Amino acid sequence: MKITRRDALKLLAGSGVAAGVGGIHSITAMTAARPHIAAITGPNPAANAQQAIAALGGIGRFVSKGDVVVLKPNAGFGYDPTRGATTEPSVVRAVAQLCMNAGAKRVLVLDNPCHRADIALTVCGIKGAMKGLDDVFAYTVTGKKFFRKVAIPKGVGLKHQLVATDILEADKIINLPVAKSHGSAKVSFGMKNWMGVVYDRGFWHTDIDLNRAIADFASFMKPTLTVLDATRAMLTGGPGGPGTLAQLNTVVAGTDPVAMDAFGLTLGKYGGSGYTVADVPYIGMAEALGVGSSKLDRLTILRKEAP
Repeated sequence: MKITRRDALKLLAGSGVAAGVGGIHSITAMTAARPHIAAITGPNPAANAQQAIAALGGIGRFVSKGDVVVLKPNAGFGYDPTRGATTEPSVVRAVAQLCMNAGAKRVLVLDNPCHRADIALTVCGIKGAMKGLDDVFAYTVTGKKFFRKVAIPKGVGLKHQLVATDILEADKIINLPVAKSHGSAKVSFGMKNWMGVVYDRGFWHTDIDLNRAIADFASFMKPTLTVLDATRAMLTGGPGGPGTLAQLNTVVAGTDPVAMDAFGLTLGKYGGSGYTVADVPYIGMAEALGVGSSKLDRLTILRKEAP
């Protein structure tokens, strides 16, 4: 089942995002005050990403000349991007280009995929999308030598992890998740996307409560910016699909990981009937650790439809 763009806009309006219900403010034009979250809907995913970041103050607010920037898309599956399991390639390219325009020394686009590393990044389209961009490198990190053990100081259950060295040494980190459902965590947005920077992602599923692991690791891995790709939101069947897709044609940007995941829940009826923050344990757990706030009624949220 696919939902049309018109249906998606109706869905967003019904959730209160477009109408300002529940204290979520709808801003139809740029204002002097920067929004906490910017959600841009339009026919061009790359332009949506560019406009969302511009609404927060522009890439220059986040990336400085000489920075080594890591982009962490969801490239976990070797599926065509139209399946909705991975981040839209044009969104990743747009953000990489913005970083280079801001004077970044290098942009590293990386993931530790679920599927075979030699095909996942290629088939999902992200590696190909980086072609022609000088000093932008897309690759996978799978061997243990590419990871370093770190302590998780605030971790309740997760005390140590092997984390990709390149992300530990980056000057700036931009999280680029896709919006989709998840069989165990219910949804996979920004905080869940960090599973792709640890060596043993299976440990989170088998040796520790998954929600606890997501929240604990989020207390350690704090991105400079999160850009959530909701071009094709996978409402059911995630994380790999196939599932019900909502063609939302929306990209969301923000700096608070908890707020971004809480807002992500408003973008569709994940799981078939939809979830609240209370339904997704890791969001509350992360909030309790001081990662961010799920109280969207206290935030200014820009909701804009691009031409």
